[in-house]
Amino acid sequence: MTFRFRTLTFLLFLVVISGFLLLFSLNAYYTTSQILKEAARESLARSAEAVQHEFDIQLRLIDQDLHMLSVDLALEPNLLDKTRPELNEIVLGENRGKRQHRYAFALVYLLQEGQCFLLKNPLLDIGPTNCKQLYSKYNDATRQEWNLLNNGSEWLLIKDYLITNADQKVVGRLVGGIKLSNNKLFLNQLVHRTQAVIDRAKLLVDGVTLTDHVFEKPVEGANFGLRLLGLNHVLEEKLQLPIKGFGEHLQLRLQSADTRIYSLASRLLALLVGGCLAGLVISALVAALLSSSLDKQLQKLVMYIRHLMTGAATDRWSPGRIDEFNRMGGQVDEIAAELSTRRTELKAANQKLEKALGDKRVILHQLINNQEQERNHLAQELHDELGQLLTAVRVETTLLEHQISMSSPALKNTKNIKDLVAAMYATVYDRIMALRPTELDHMGLCQSIQQIPTLKSLEQSGVTVSLDLEDVITPSGADIHLYRIVQEALTNVLKHALATELSISLLQTQDEVVLCIKDNGQGFVPDLDVDPTGHRGFGLLGIEERCDFIGAILTIESDNGVTMTVNLPC
Repeated sequence: MTFRFRTLTFLLFLVVISGFLLLFSLNAYYTTSQILKEAARESLARSAEAVQHEFDIQLRLIDQDLHMLSVDLALEPNLLDKTRPELNEIVLGENRGKRQHRYAFALVYLLQEGQCFLLKNPLLDIGPTNCKQLYSKYNDATRQEWNLLNNGSEWLLIKDYLITNADQKVVGRLVGGIKLSNNKLFLNQLVHRTQAVIDRAKLLVDGVTLTDHVFEKPVEGANFGLRLLGLNHVLEEKLQLPIKGFGEHLQLRLQSADTRIYSLASRLLALLVGGCLAGLVISALVAALLSSSLDKQLQKLVMYIRHLMTGAATDRWSPGRIDEFNRMGGQVDEIAAELSTRRTELKAANQKLEKALGDKRVILHQLINNQEQERNHLAQELHDELGQLLTAVRVETTLLEHQISMSSPALKNTKNIKDLVAAMYATVYDRIMALRPTELDHMGLCQSIQQIPTLKSLEQSGVTVSLDLEDVITPSGADIHLYRIVQEALTNVLKHALATELSISLLQTQDEVVLCIKDNGQGFVPDLDVDPTGHRGFGLLGIEERCDFIGAILTIESDNGVTMTVNLPC
């Protein structure tokens, strides 16, 4: 996949600027989240102080109610004779100051009679209701101020008061307080005056939740972006504080997501997103302008180089606004001038080389033609002169045999002379055939190839020879060159190939004569002969020159042997 330079530069600028915007956005997000988180913590810390203050106020109010109740009981005549309904009206009735009491229960214990009355709201479960057991349990854990008391599964906050008569004699004891377990009303009273918006409040004793109350949350739809980025978890702070006076036993856990902070976070988020989008749009425009400017200069440079290559450019590079491209254009001008000078010199050298090569080919073709003429002339002389002389020697030897008696020892010598003459004649005939095969003139190229002496030598060395030869009609004078090509190829197979199979095919199509010689030998690099020095062999060079001389196309392939194909147009 390829891209234009303009596209690549645009993407590069856009990626770089987007990377800066991303880093800025991440830094802004982290900084904003830390600021908002710190604001949420400070708001929650102020809320914790308000809750602690409210808790102290509620305890003082309850303390006042119980103290007033103890005074009322002390002023009651015949307190010891009061029945449970009468005490219930005094303790939980609405005639005491026309206001609602804040305590949840009251235990009245009369010392002289040993009577115990537990008075509580019937709708409020404070655990096991045996009065004396609750009083005994309180005595075991009593201290001066408020006490935390576990009554079964319920937790109570209790304080006691003495009941005295007119003689200041202690006649009884008042134990009262509030229920902490599942008392959402009391928990709501503690948090309703906080500065932050409390989403959730928990009252715990030793890490165990007594009361858990979820308040109304902010509208979720308005904070979709915050939830999408995870800022809602950052802004939702939790604070767990111990209630003063109770050590680490009684604790209050607050969870806050102040709507003011959410509103600020939403605005900051909108500003951040808007700024990033605006930055991306501006950076895209800047990247487009820069890439367009660079692309125009680059296209100008490419067109200038193209005109130089085609020779259409007549003027030098015209400078633009970008200095780097001007330098490149100047260097291109220098290179173009140098190339023009070298091109002129090279053209002149090529013309000289082509002329020399043409002269060489004319001379080579003339040498090849002269070589064939000399071979033909030498073969004719050998056949006419040496052949006649050998025939004459044989005739004279035969006449000599008729003059010698049958018992003469010279008769054996004459027979040896005749054998030597026959061997000399066979040798001379082979040399004549090598110089100019007579079958080529009388029987054609097909029969001449079959009579090449090298074929017999290959068969004697164990090479399987396969011939597929047809009678072909070649252009005038081309048959001897095809014969020489086969002769040279067979010589190379015998000397270098180390082959075990050899095939020769000669066929003629409508347009050309095709000669193919193939062996399964060790092969060679087609452009080099087997000479390890890398010099081309004269045999292969002679084959190429003969193909060029007769206008044939030579193809050599070396793969699991050598395949040589000669295509001669008819």
